[in-house]
Amino acid sequence: MEALLQLEAVSLAYGNSASNRLVLSDVTVDVKEGEFITVVGPSGCGKSSTIGLLAGLLTPTSGTIRLQGTPITGPGPDRAVVFQDYSLFPWMTALDNIHFALQQVRKATREEALQYLHLVGLSEAKEKYPGELSGGMRQRVAIARAFAVDAPVYLMDEPFGAVDAKNRIYLQDLLLRLWKTGEHSKTIFLVTHDIDEALYLGDRIIIFTPSPGRIRRIVEVPFTRPRTRAYLVHDPAYIQLRNEILSLLQDDLIGELELVEGGSGI
Repeated sequence: MEALLQLEAVSLAYGNSASNRLVLSDVTVDVKEGEFITVVGPSGCGKSSTIGLLAGLLTPTSGTIRLQGTPITGPGPDRAVVFQDYSLFPWMTALDNIHFALQQVRKATREEALQYLHLVGLSEAKEKYPGELSGGMRQRVAIARAFAVDAPVYLMDEPFGAVDAKNRIYLQDLLLRLWKTGEHSKTIFLVTHDIDEALYLGDRIIIFTPSPGRIRRIVEVPFTRPRTRAYLVHDPAYIQLRNEILSLLQDDLIGELELVEGGSGI
């Protein structure tokens, strides 16, 4: 199967030519249609920058990024983005936030927008403004808004990082349901700091090195779907894979400290 998303030798540097700071270096990966990719790595390794590149908000310094064989040159309705900070319009109600997004891609009624609020269990909050909603509720509206446009690709930058543990579990399961909802296959590329989240959600996990970010390893997640948390956390194979990923991240961090301090690490 031909890849839906392709990153080929992608590098990204910030700053002018005299003081460039390399953020990503020679990143190459193919993502298949309908795949759920999760990405982990230390802070500052370029995970969020990768989301920006895929969204068309940033331009690579070198290399190419393609969606369905066509180079990405800017934002488009074929990619929906969900950020950690919700990014809702504060002057619009929950329903109006979704209705506005729908109108950017097709003519739609408020009743259609309400269906997406219903999917995330927030029908009764339709007339509330973001400031009147809890963090978990705001993120549910943001996710509903993203899935309302029915894009083939969903780019998610730590979408559950700002919510409590209970809401995080709820939102993870909600995302998995929405991933398989609708007529069209959806592809998700999700950045997280949480190894358990990466394992629970992902088909594959991309592990980045410290800055400048390179792909250290791509891990196939072997557990069948649907996955059950209570079973997974006691599965020896799950525990072993989790520890392997954690060890990779810790080794990279210690190596980075040794380089910075010029000594034997911590």
